[in-house]
Amino acid sequence: MRILARKADAEKYEKLGRLHRHALLLLRSDRRNDVVHQAEVRIRMWEERDLCSRFYIDSWRRLINSDPSEMEREVCSDAPQANALAQNSPFSFLMKEVR
Repeated sequence: MRILARKADAEKYEKLGRLHRHALLLLRSDRRNDVVHQAEVRIRMWEERDLCSRFYIDSWRRLINSDPSEMEREVCSDAPQANALAQNSPFSFLMKEVR
């Protein structure tokens, strides 16, 4: 049972990794402004509706307004907070573009 749970977790984090690598590509493209705007809308909704902790709001606001290499270091790596940030992401709207 625990093996299946670990496998499911690994699959979930792999999919979240693909999502955020795709977001990085877009943040480095001519779609950057649109992607940042849509992410900001979600972050603002989190804040206005008190949907998540200040940590996620502040972290993601900082990351989407930074150079994409910051997000790559903090979300698409083995950084301690990477999984937590990936699970609570303002880029969920991009999931339909990720395989």
